[in-house]
Amino acid sequence: MVLPPTPSAADLLRTYKLPALRRFAQNFLLDPRATSKFVACAGNIENKFVVEVGPGPGGITKQLFEHGAARVAAIEKDIRLFPALQTLSNAVDSRLRLYLGDILDFNIESVLPDDITTQRGSWESDESSSCSPIHLLGNLPFNIAIPLLIRWLKQVSTRSGPFSFGYRIPITICMQEAVAGRIVSDALMDQRGRLSIIFQNWFDCRVKHVFSGRAFVPAANVNVAVIQLIPLKRPLVEVSYDLLDKVTRVAFHTRNKKMGTTMGALFQEETRDDDTRELLHRAHLKSDTMCLTLTAEEFGHLAQIYGDIISRPRPIHEQLDRKINQNELTFELGETYVRPEKIKTKKKSKKDWDE
Repeated sequence: MVLPPTPSAADLLRTYKLPALRRFAQNFLLDPRATSKFVACAGNIENKFVVEVGPGPGGITKQLFEHGAARVAAIEKDIRLFPALQTLSNAVDSRLRLYLGDILDFNIESVLPDDITTQRGSWESDESSSCSPIHLLGNLPFNIAIPLLIRWLKQVSTRSGPFSFGYRIPITICMQEAVAGRIVSDALMDQRGRLSIIFQNWFDCRVKHVFSGRAFVPAANVNVAVIQLIPLKRPLVEVSYDLLDKVTRVAFHTRNKKMGTTMGALFQEETRDDDTRELLHRAHLKSDTMCLTLTAEEFGHLAQIYGDIISRPRPIHEQLDRKINQNELTFELGETYVRPEKIKTKKKSKKDWDE
């Protein structure tokens, strides 16, 4: 789509005297070639409804319309940028809606149009992601990229929030290249970690492009990757986010230790050895297996087994927490039993016996 002549994002920053602020961790992408490349990484957005997070002065926003986006909802935290964004909104006949807010607290489904939310998609169809009428996209501050993706990941795992309408909504965002590398890393790679496992269980994760930090204003100190996450039709393993997150946190907390050592931290001290042996046995893992060698599926199965072990009823003798505090016995059941005091008796003298 060809837009009417509008000032460039760089011109708008100069006109409205809008320097990037450190407190918002702002690094604007202004070069039209760079913004066009970023939007191209999102794939086909023609006639799509795009939710853009952190539009800044509108450089990427303008490219969204030039690539055929039907409507854009732009969520911006910095109110100073609204006059610049309003200039673009006027040029596209108000197909750009502006919202002031922090994306970490923002209810995205509230900005989705009724004509999309009332026509529910089929999550498990092959075309669900490519035909999704919604796309999430943004050049995010580095400090909120992972918290926001974790929030969306939890919503995908429960099919809630904007993912509750049956569409496998693609996500295209910027983040530090090193962090993106951890998300897409495969088994046996040095960058493999917790993020690799939890994201790959629910998403197809791909790095689409890497920008030099010099492409941003002000320049970023690191290279910046454009990563795309597309929800899978079905997770690699059906497991709750909380269980998988807990198991992977424990496993990668000490990366160089063996599974037989690290997994013990998941269990209570009284049953730790037995539960750890059972966990590894049922998962068909040896105690000297290194966590870096496991696939996302293997971690998923490990989390399933862990959930089964901790959810089953325990014999009463295993529930007792054998702590003795002087005259008290304290139990996990919340009851405290006090030892009866010994009855003190006076020692009889020889005279008493004679009597």
